[in-house]
Amino acid sequence: MEILLTITYSVLFLFIIRKLSFFRLDELSVSSISCIFIVKIIFGCVLWLVYTYYYTDRTTADIYKYFDDSKIMFDALKSKPVHYFKMLTAIGNNTPEFSTYYNEMHFWSRKIDSNIYNDSHTIIRFNAFVRLFSMGYYGVHIVVMCFLSLVGLTAIYKTFIPFLKDKKIELMIAVFLFPSVLFWSSGVLKEGLIFFALGLLVYHSTRLFSIKSLLTCIVMAVLLAFSKFYVWIAIVPSLFFFIWLNYTSRKYLFLKFAVVILGTCLVGLNIDKFTSFQNPLVTLSQKQIEFNQLAMGQLSDANENPIPAANSRIEIPQLEPTFYSFLKNSPQAFINVFCRPFLWELKNKMMIVAGIESNIILLLLITMLFFLKPLKDVQWKYVLFCSSFVFIQFLIIGETTSIIGAMVRYKSIALPFLFITVLFLVDKQKVLNRFTFLKRK
Repeated sequence: MEILLTITYSVLFLFIIRKLSFFRLDELSVSSISCIFIVKIIFGCVLWLVYTYYYTDRTTADIYKYFDDSKIMFDALKSKPVHYFKMLTAIGNNTPEFSTYYNEMHFWSRKIDSNIYNDSHTIIRFNAFVRLFSMGYYGVHIVVMCFLSLVGLTAIYKTFIPFLKDKKIELMIAVFLFPSVLFWSSGVLKEGLIFFALGLLVYHSTRLFSIKSLLTCIVMAVLLAFSKFYVWIAIVPSLFFFIWLNYTSRKYLFLKFAVVILGTCLVGLNIDKFTSFQNPLVTLSQKQIEFNQLAMGQLSDANENPIPAANSRIEIPQLEPTFYSFLKNSPQAFINVFCRPFLWELKNKMMIVAGIESNIILLLLITMLFFLKPLKDVQWKYVLFCSSFVFIQFLIIGETTSIIGAMVRYKSIALPFLFITVLFLVDKQKVLNRFTFLKRK
């Protein structure tokens, strides 16, 4: 039954892809997008196989733990439907009568909490909603997440293709087909929701002259903040810069960029002085402590079952809740995210794949230096937009994450923007002149 229902929903979404005008692009055919959707479903199934038959502990696998917790929420629909809808919408769901459900869930609460929203709630609620028509079959959840992430990735492609028409195939590979992006965005994980919200937010931020785009931006910004708050933090300066340039002249581009970065940093680092929000440096410090405890096997789930130590734990400098500590740790943090795992850290098949990918990324960046466009021909608006997002996100991940496996997964969100930056900087004609076999005959 699960296979039949999964195939049925796959065909339904393929039909939607062919009918929606959103997926009709001159540079990328509907058939190509349909094929990408099928490839994503295959990768989603591969992810399921890996965390079912290779990593066999279901209680520690992210693809299962939020899915399993969602069943507790969904089961309330049968006995107390009002409770289900309150938990699903987060309206009036924090009274003591709901503690019965939350205490039964393994990953609703976290050991170290701040006043930042717990993004685990979002993916649990997503799965509880999809269960309304999935009959609890995991395959259907894979298909739905593949479609949502495809929407977001398509939106990213549509945002940049008008300025990279001579590199449409390269852009397609950069956005849709890099292994980490395919792998992590195709499973029942937060990454699929993040790509969905991030892609639509970026796409519609260039079209704020319409009410539809403005409302979409607001909704997607909220969803992104609730799905992964640090991704929202990383994209905000880029969006402010983007919007400012869209409504003003391109003069003083670098000065405007500097003003946006300094302004958002000043506001962000002092936000606790004029709001009830916790200082982000305190939040990052707490997040690092939680990650270190998780990596060393010092945490347990809500039912006090111990969570095993991580096999890919690394030592990272202690992050104090000060700007000086953040700056001091930044070089090492950036190197960790960009370069690791190193060759001597490859302990299993998953890490070997991640290590190969990291080396490919470094090779691409080094190669780029030999084929740069003349600086006057570079579209700096988009280079600054993408590179700012990548840099901030890589820093946040590197400052807090002491598990290589988690680091590899988290940075997948930034990889399309990293490769888009490369495409804007590289002179394609120089590459073709040097490597003549790449020219089409």
